[in-house]
This record gives sequence, C-alpha cells and structure tokens, in this order.
Amino acid sequence: MTDDASEVDQPRPLDVVGLITLLVATGAAILIYMGWAYLDGYLQPFSLRPTDLNYRPDEYALYGLNLFSPTFLPWMAAVPLALVMLTRRAALLPSVPARLRAIGGAIRSHPVIRLLGSAVAVGAIITITAMVLAIAALTGRPVSTYLLLAPVIVGPLLLTWSTRGTPLGRLAFAVAAAVSIFCLLWAASLYALQQGRHSARELVEKLSDRPQVALYSADTLAVNAPGVTRESFGQGAYKFRYLGLRLLIIRGETYYLIPEIAPAQWTAGYGRTFVFKEEDDIRLEILPGTRRG
Repeated sequence: MTDDASEVDQPRPLDVVGLITLLVATGAAILIYMGWAYLDGYLQPFSLRPTDLNYRPDEYALYGLNLFSPTFLPWMAAVPLALVMLTRRAALLPSVPARLRAIGGAIRSHPVIRLLGSAVAVGAIITITAMVLAIAALTGRPVSTYLLLAPVIVGPLLLTWSTRGTPLGRLAFAVAAAVSIFCLLWAASLYALQQGRHSARELVEKLSDRPQVALYSADTLAVNAPGVTRESFGQGAYKFRYLGLRLLIIRGETYYLIPEIAPAQWTAGYGRTFVFKEEDDIRLEILPGTRRG
C-alpha cells in the first residue's frame, strides 16, 4: 500500500515534459509579444510599425528579453524557492520555534483565516473583486489596467483548481488557464508598450546622441524638414549633400532617417521619417553622434 502511494505521489515523465513544454511555449509567446509591443511603442512616434520593417519572431523575442532587468532575477528565483518550502512545510515546521508555531496555530484557527485557507474561497473573492473592478471601469471610473488584470490572472485559476479532476472541472480549469495566459500576455504587452514609448521619448530628447547621417545624391531630393540643410557641389557624381539628419534604424539595405529637431517640434507634429536605400545615385555617410560633455 505504501508502494502504491509513493507511485501516485511521483510525477509521471510525460506530465513533467508536458508542463515544461507549456511553460516554455507560454514564455516564448510572452517574449515575442512583449518584443512586438515594445517596438510598436518605440516606432509609433516615427509613423512606423514593426510589421512594416519585417522583424522576425526571434528578433521580437530578443527585444522582449532585453526588457527584463537584473532586478527581476531574484524575484524570479524566489518563486520556485517558495513553492518548494510550501510543499515541504511539514518537514520544515519542527525547525520553527514553539512560540511561533503556537502563534501560527492561533492565527490559523481564526474563521477568516480558515476561509482564506480554501483555494476555492480565495479564488472566488479575487474573481468577484476583478468583476467589481471591471464594472467600475465600464462605468467610467479610473481603474489601472494592471490592477484589473492581476486578479483575473490569479482568481479563476484558484477557483477551478480543486475541481480539475472531474470532466467538467477540467474544462473549467482549461478555460481559466486560457483566460489567465491571455491576461498575462496583455499585461506583459502593456508594460512593453510603455517601455517602448519611454525609449522613443528619450531618443527624441537626446537626438544629438544618435549617429549623424550625411546624405549624398546625384539629383535634388524632397527632404523637407526643419533643421535639414542642402549643400551643392559644382562637380562630381554626387552634386548635393543633405545634413541635419539622424539615424533611427537600419533594416537590411534600408535606412530610416529622422530630422534633428527639438522635442517640442516633434510634439507639434513637425517630425517625420525618411526612408532611403543606398543605390547608385544615393550614398549615405554615417558619422558618430555628438556626445555631451
């Protein structure tokens, strides 16, 4: 009988592989979606979209990965540590001082704490809270999107966790997991979008740090923007040179250039993006940006 119980407690290899596959697939989807949202926020002020620049999924994932700073790592490592301590709480309990165990027992005996010890009860409370916040948002009250998404991610999972052993319970848990993953993607993309917009504002405020671009052409070009000047040469293959441009991004053989104007001019709508390919009648010279002392 003991052998049978130990076999039941041991996770099956296929279950472990399936869980790892789910976590990896979910993590990859979050990274890709975060990368796309970051680039969308970053390129939006320059009238560009990530899909216009033909980014690959692996590039989106790299941009999403760059959004994680070292400050996240300790908290990410704390999650499995907390889970292990939770599963081994019976073995760890004797190491806790007797007085603390007594206090903990008194706290656990309180009716409210006993209610909170039920995953179904906690899940119901969190889910109802999410619905109340959603109703408040629909009626026009200011509610943070993060505050709304957090209980939706956690509540339905706790609410359906204990019933996942039955056919209908498995369906309910699958729906709750799908909703949680969708909201997790939403929250991650919202964070990435805000970071992209922040990076775009920093770029506009510090355009002098971007590489300078001298644009040479055989004929006159319609590069009309504040701060862009044109010089003429009497001879040579390239008769005109345009200055006052900064490099935004390079994709393959395509150069995306922006004028060096003040942030207030960008806000007023004077900013624009010029797209050029280096061809026989066009040459681009990239120079280092002017660094502030």
